[in-house]
Amino acid sequence: MEKNRDYKGQTAFLRRLARELAQAAAEEENQQKKKLWADHNELKTGIRPLLWVCPDDDGGWLELVPEQELFCTDTDLQNLERKLKKYLYQNRYLKDDFVLEPAVYMEIPGTYTGYLYGHQNQTEAWGVPMVKKQVGSNAYHLDCFLKTEEDYEKLLQHQVDFIVDEAEWKRLREKYEEVLDGIIEVQFQLPYSVLVQSLLIELVHLRGLQELMYDLYDDPQLLGRVLHHMAVSKAELLKKLEREQRLFDNRINLYTGSGGLGYTNAGLKKPEEVKLSDMWGFADAQEFSGVSNEMFEEFAIQNQKIGLNLFGMGCYGCCEPLDKKYDAIFKHIINIRRISVSPWSDIPTAMEQIGTKAIFSWKPDPAKICMGFDSDGVYRWLKETADATRDCVVEIILKDIRTCGGSNRNLVEFIRLAKKAFELE
Repeated sequence: MEKNRDYKGQTAFLRRLARELAQAAAEEENQQKKKLWADHNELKTGIRPLLWVCPDDDGGWLELVPEQELFCTDTDLQNLERKLKKYLYQNRYLKDDFVLEPAVYMEIPGTYTGYLYGHQNQTEAWGVPMVKKQVGSNAYHLDCFLKTEEDYEKLLQHQVDFIVDEAEWKRLREKYEEVLDGIIEVQFQLPYSVLVQSLLIELVHLRGLQELMYDLYDDPQLLGRVLHHMAVSKAELLKKLEREQRLFDNRINLYTGSGGLGYTNAGLKKPEEVKLSDMWGFADAQEFSGVSNEMFEEFAIQNQKIGLNLFGMGCYGCCEPLDKKYDAIFKHIINIRRISVSPWSDIPTAMEQIGTKAIFSWKPDPAKICMGFDSDGVYRWLKETADATRDCVVEIILKDIRTCGGSNRNLVEFIRLAKKAFELE
C-alpha cells in the first residue's frame, strides 16, 4: 500500500484505527467481560477466574507491534498509534478477558520530584542529584547517591510533588482531540509513579540495594526516618492532588496494582469528582524479598500503609514471594482487595492465607512461555494451579513478558491451555 505520510494522511490513518477500536469496544462480548471484572473485583462468588496476557511495553510489545512498522512519523501521533495498535492487536489475537474502551489514555505532562522509574533522563529525585548511567541500549546503572549527612538532609527536607506542565497538556489535548475527531476519547491521567506507595523502589534507586540491606542493621534509625518521611510526603501529595481535582477514576481497563483490570459496579466519576476513596492504590516490597517478617513490617508496610490506606481499594505485591507476610498485609492494609501471588510464591500457602478475603492475583512464570514452550508441561502446571485454587477469587495475569520470540504463537497457546485448565469457556 502506498503510504501517504503527510500529516493529513497520518490523521486519516489514526481515525481508521480509532473507528475500529470504537466498534470493537461496543461488542456485546466486551460488555460481558466488563461485568465479569466488576463482580470479580467486588469478590462476588460464582465468578470464573479471569485471564489477561500483558506484554511489557518495552519488551514483548516491541516484537508484536514493531517500531519500524509504525505508519506515523509525527512523534505525538506515533504515541497514539502505538496505543491504538496494541488495543487492536490484543483484541484480534490474544483472546483473553481484556476489555476495550472507546478511549486511549495519556500521562499528564509534568515533573514528578520523587524517583520516576523508567525515565533515564531524570537528574534529581527527592532533592538529591543523580545520574542514570546508560548500559547498553535499554538499561541503565545506578550508583549510590545517598552517602553524606548533607545528602540525607536534602531528602528529609524535600516534599515530593507533581508539577503539571499546563501548556504542554493543553497542546497535547487539543492535538489529540483534533486528530480523533470525537470518534473515541483521549483521557489524561497522572503518571503511575505518582500514585504508587511502594517507597522502596524509589529509595533503592537513590541508595542502592546492597546499601539498603546494610542499613537495616547498621543504621535502622536513619532508615526508619527516611522511609517514614517518604511515606508522609507521598500521602500529603495524594491529598493535594485530591484537593486540586487532579485524580482520575481508575476503575476501568487500566493495569491495576501489579496486574488486573479495575472495574467495579460503582458508577464512574468525572475527574473533578474523583476522591482517593474511589480509587485503586498499590504498594509492593520486591526489594525486601529476603528480609525478615519483622523488618518487613517495621520498615516497609507500616510506612506504606500511610498512603495506601487513603485509597478505596488496595493492591499489594508484585514479583516478590509473600508466603510469610500475609498476616502483616491483612493487619495493616485495611482496604486490601488484590494480593499478588508471584512465580516464587507457594501456591498452597497463598491459597490458605488469602482464601476469599482478597483477589488471588496469580502471576505465572513468564519464562515457561517466553523461553521455549512445553505444551504438556505448561498444561499440567496450569491444571495443578487451577485445582488448588478453586475456592479462591482467582485471576491469571501473565506479565513481565520481556520477549515472546518475535511471535504471538506461545501467548496464543498459553491462553488456550489456561482456558482449558481453569474451565474458562
